Amino acid sequence: MRGGVAHIAAVIALAVALAIFAELLARLRRAEPTRPWWFGYARDGVNLSAALMLWGAYLLSGLAPATALLAGMLTTLATYLLDWTIARGFKLARARLVLALPLIAWVAWVALAPGSFARLLSALIALGRAT
Repeated sequence: MRGGVAHIAAVIALAVALAIFAELLARLRRAEPTRPWWFGYARDGVNLSAALMLWGAYLLSGLAPATALLAGMLTTLATYLLDWTIARGFKLARARLVLALPLIAWVAWVALAPGSFARLLSALIALGRAT
């Protein structure tokens, strides 16, 4: 993980990517009841865009490209599942606000403890190699 200005830029990129993703998920939720023909494509495009934005943010933080891609895809999946659970499972009215809380915690963890974040990713990769 990098330090100084590069680390700050990476954290800002991560926060912006997650904010954009959360906003796009909220907009998709509003369009979902009508289920226009393009809805499935839009959801796939939003998820792909989020994964790529997050990959870039993790690359800026100094992770190796493959590790950054894994982190971006896992963060996208976790954020999507949190959004779905909050909005659909619990049917909370302020889903976007509730989703912001764990996302803020995630950005804070990556910002304040980048070493532990990198160790977690290394442990996940090691689990995949053990099989």
